[in-house]
Amino acid sequence: MTENSFWTCPPQARVRGSGQYTVTVVLPPFPDHAGGWSPNDPQGAREFAASFGTVDAVLEYPGEQNISDGFSLTTRDDLDWIQVGMWGNVIGISDPALADEGNSWPVLEQVKNLAERFPGAKIIGGATVDCGETHEEVAWVVPGFELVHSEGWPGEDDTSRWTLEGDPQAVLDACGVTAQMAKDADVAYDPDNPTSTYWGGLGELILGAHCPWRRRKVKTSVFRVRHTHAATDLMEEIWISD
Repeated sequence: MTENSFWTCPPQARVRGSGQYTVTVVLPPFPDHAGGWSPNDPQGAREFAASFGTVDAVLEYPGEQNISDGFSLTTRDDLDWIQVGMWGNVIGISDPALADEGNSWPVLEQVKNLAERFPGAKIIGGATVDCGETHEEVAWVVPGFELVHSEGWPGEDDTSRWTLEGDPQAVLDACGVTAQMAKDADVAYDPDNPTSTYWGGLGELILGAHCPWRRRKVKTSVFRVRHTHAATDLMEEIWISD
């Protein structure tokens, strides 16, 4: 273990696989952003990064970058970098510590934590990781509805092994996501076969105009962090272990 982290492997250890891992918080009153997208607030982003449940400390802030630039995961050192943006009433974080293979449910944990911090907010979290097989986890908090949690291995024939809690259709209806919209985006929800649904795509439809992740020129703050001991252990298991 180095002085600044809980890793047990060297910085040059190779990362296996790839993925997407984000949580977005939309604070009420949910404006439609017709007047334009707010610029990133670096200080607010830093405070949110430092308070996020997977982060033990913020170690470095080299500045901002376009959200579309992201990070390529090549070595263990890349796993210490996160993106955070605070754009008016929208907060977003991309953190590889949200990835899982069905044992820890970090997306659910962090979405629940944020729901306690920001009552009345709409919170959409999701992580997909492909290390030979694809695993997906999402958690949605929409005011007035039971939390939705979906987790499993897309395409797997045994739907009994898929975790699904809450009423996704009720949430989709309340957020104005029609069956035609989902079909057009190729993310149609099939209540009889959750393994065939692209849950991350449905989450983007729920966010609608508040979704930052496809806004190529939106700026985010970039931070190198020390993740918590638990988050580091999980990342080492997911991203490094053979």
